[in-house]
Amino acid sequence: MNLDSDGHSQINHGSLIDFLQTRIPFDLSESWDNCGLQAGSRRWPLQGVLCCLDFSCGVIAEAQDVGANFIFSHHPLFFKPLQRLDLDVFPGNLLHQALRAGITLYSAHTNLDSVAGGVNDHLAQLLGVTGCLPLTPHFRKLYKLVTFVPSAEVDRVGDALFAAGAGRLGEGRYSECSFRSAGVGSFHPAPGAAPKVGEIGRKNLVDEIRFETVLDQDCLASVLEGLQQAHPYEVPAYDLYPMQFSDKECGSGRIGELENDMSLKEFADLVKLRLGTASLRLIGGEPERRVKKIALCGGSGFSFYKEAQAAGADLFITGDIKYHEAREVIDQDGIPILDAGHFATERPVLEGCAAWCREFLSACKTSIPVTISHSEREPWVVL
Repeated sequence: MNLDSDGHSQINHGSLIDFLQTRIPFDLSESWDNCGLQAGSRRWPLQGVLCCLDFSCGVIAEAQDVGANFIFSHHPLFFKPLQRLDLDVFPGNLLHQALRAGITLYSAHTNLDSVAGGVNDHLAQLLGVTGCLPLTPHFRKLYKLVTFVPSAEVDRVGDALFAAGAGRLGEGRYSECSFRSAGVGSFHPAPGAAPKVGEIGRKNLVDEIRFETVLDQDCLASVLEGLQQAHPYEVPAYDLYPMQFSDKECGSGRIGELENDMSLKEFADLVKLRLGTASLRLIGGEPERRVKKIALCGGSGFSFYKEAQAAGADLFITGDIKYHEAREVIDQDGIPILDAGHFATERPVLEGCAAWCREFLSACKTSIPVTISHSEREPWVVL
């Protein structure tokens, strides 16, 4: 945080970004994605937040109108490195407009799709699909670290490991997680060794704590360095076990059930009403077909169609179905798809994005405004 001219604390953009990353972790992102800070400064004082799906000149103008200098979008501005930056054409004109106004641009994309409470959970809730599970669960690459520390030093070593990033579970909701068990360690230092405890030239027995914790792959180097620096022994003993952790709440797409089955036509009418969209496209199936088990993926989700079918869904809801994809569904007599559009299936998550920002600002005891864009529209109209 910064201090204003009166010496009062000011929340900066970096503080909000750090909080959002605990709610929508980067490790849920696909490798090709580009989530996080797109442009701006973590040091700028936060004045207001505007949540949207896409960065546009209209959205930036709207942010200026409502006094927001932090735009939280779903879709990133950049997916590939820029070869040049012309301030007169997109995206240079957009960047110029934002940075000249002191507005930071931040995105959460595939991590927001996958996270619990993200795009797909909001879509499911709005459509009355309950008991949801991911179509493809997210697997985190973790390590379990085990080390052996003299009892009197275990808190100091543990604190060093936690500070380096170890001990976090539940997508950051829990920290400093460990397990400790007492035992006796033995070692026989040779001449030339410099043991912290014990005598050279004989076997020594020491009361030790077996200290176990977990860590993400991206902080492995810093945690091991912290272990070497904090551990009292000249040569710390440790075990490192690679693990995979499946989070049942996070992953791509969702599948759940309606409270009562209904005809495909009845459910399609409900979808149109709840999403506020003028039209839907049905691929396969008959309007009278009964549906209850619903799979969905907001945005462009055809890549998860086979998972939806294998999970026994009666219907798959997504957007952006291409011609040849539709032909594939019909020719193989697959489960029907309801194409509700990219924009309509993702926009419900903005309520959740705003709620996370308000949660942070409430904890900071500040009344900085958070708004959802009202200027965004579907990029086309149905005639």
